[in-house]
Formats: sequence, structure tokens, C-alpha cells
Amino acid sequence: MRKSFLLLWISVAGILLFFWLYFPTVSRYRELKIEEETIKRELAQVNEKIRELSKERDLLKNDLTYLEKVIRDELGLVKPGEIVYKFVHDTIKPSPSPSPLPTPSSSIAAEAEASN
Repeated sequence: MRKSFLLLWISVAGILLFFWLYFPTVSRYRELKIEEETIKRELAQVNEKIRELSKERDLLKNDLTYLEKVIRDELGLVKPGEIVYKFVHDTIKPSPSPSPLPTPSSSIAAEAEASN
């Protein structure tokens, strides 16, 4: 009977030790998997940005029309002899509404309160 209790306690202690060592490892594994997925998404975004920039670099090197468009739009340069017209869209802002004029009865009441 004593042997069976001792064996039971040893097996329970062994199981508890197994779970004590196993569960932190599993939770750390899950954390690392989540981090890996996040890094993979970021890497995919960076690779997409690299592809876009490579396309733009190739266009700037090989396509004179695109190069001219970029120079005109981003740098604001013009060809010799061109005249540039800029249209300014100025919106009219409503003036603030004037403060209401004091009525004679309110000014008399205010003077009466001030004198008291």
C-alpha cells in the first residue's frame, strides 16, 4: 500500500514537472510564431515597395515622357520659352458675425448694477 502511494506521488510529481517545463515552451513557441508571421508580412510589404521603386527607376532611365512628367510635376521646371499659368483658388471666408449691439434697457440695467 505504501509502495503504491509512493509510486502515485512520484508519477504525479513527474506529470507536474512535465507540464511545468512543457507549457512555457509551448507559449513561447506561439509567441515566436506570431512574431514570425508579423515579420513575414512586413517583409512582403518591403519587397512590394522594392518592386515599385525598381519599376520607377526603370521608367526614369528609359522613358523620356515619364521623366519629363516627373521633372515638371515634382521640380516645377519648364522648357525654355514656355509660359506657366498658375490658377489660385482662393475661397472667400465668411466674416465673423458682428456682436449684437447692446439695447438701451440692458445698458441701463448694467449701469444700475455697477452703481450698487
